[in-house]
Amino acid sequence: MKIAVMAAGGIGGYFGGLLAKNGNDVTFIARGEHLRAMRAQGLRVKSIDAEFSIQPARATDDPSHVGVVDWIIFAVKTYDTESAARAIQPMVGEQTTVVTFQNGVDAYDQIGAVTGKDKVIAAPVQIESFIAAPGVIAQTSSFRSVSVGEMNGAITPRVEWLVEQLKRNKVDASASDQMPAPLWTKLLFLASFSGLTTLARTEGATLLKSANAQIVLRAAMQEVYAVARAYNVNLAPDLVEQRMKFALNVPPGMTSSMHKDLLAGKRLEIDALSGAVVLLGAAKNIATPVHQTIYAALKAEDERAKLKGKS
Repeated sequence: MKIAVMAAGGIGGYFGGLLAKNGNDVTFIARGEHLRAMRAQGLRVKSIDAEFSIQPARATDDPSHVGVVDWIIFAVKTYDTESAARAIQPMVGEQTTVVTFQNGVDAYDQIGAVTGKDKVIAAPVQIESFIAAPGVIAQTSSFRSVSVGEMNGAITPRVEWLVEQLKRNKVDASASDQMPAPLWTKLLFLASFSGLTTLARTEGATLLKSANAQIVLRAAMQEVYAVARAYNVNLAPDLVEQRMKFALNVPPGMTSSMHKDLLAGKRLEIDALSGAVVLLGAAKNIATPVHQTIYAALKAEDERAKLKGKS
């Protein structure tokens, strides 16, 4: 398959690397020092499972140089979704599939508004993966789980193909007939855990030693659950308690990517996380005071980083 990765950050670089390792023809979209390193030395992936290199790695900063592809791994930060969707247009043909690995619940609609929704599938992922150095991706979490699905719930050949490709590399990948429930399941945990750890400037294992922090985290998750139900999304009845158990057992040192972005002075994906919970809740008259607080505080940090031009 001919595949383009938009873009080769922690998520795109990791999954694009796996697909290239499988023998697919992969082009990585990147910029700056990361792009220069990949062109000079290839892409190196350091994973808990294995370390490997894609060398040479085909990489560019201009999607229009790639040509039409079979697949686009869409893994930009959520605040870049609309501009990136426009940028990939030269790579989209009749048979192209765009798979979004992004956070939040509205990337499918945003990308689909540009490419056509029939071209888009979703793959919410749970993983810790980041650019450790230019040209180097580090995947450090013990978990690597992905649900791949059509938004209408159909299990199609393209869903099955991607699941099989990921399973070759020991990723816990599954075909889902329950979309958009997996997106909301991820949002419930991520918006709440990321929001609280980022707001507190404290990694999860330390923060959640506090009973008060546990109460706030559970309340945040319950807000997302209530909003999801208002949109007729079928979530597991005990999902909040499942996710609380996971949160209370995160290893020391583990924190959210949004917390890392805050510490680095970068933009935050706050609009797609707590911001989306607030907006979607308001449309259904669902009160979301915890996420409203998180959003009000962290949106100001996002705006400061945006003014500095950091992303």
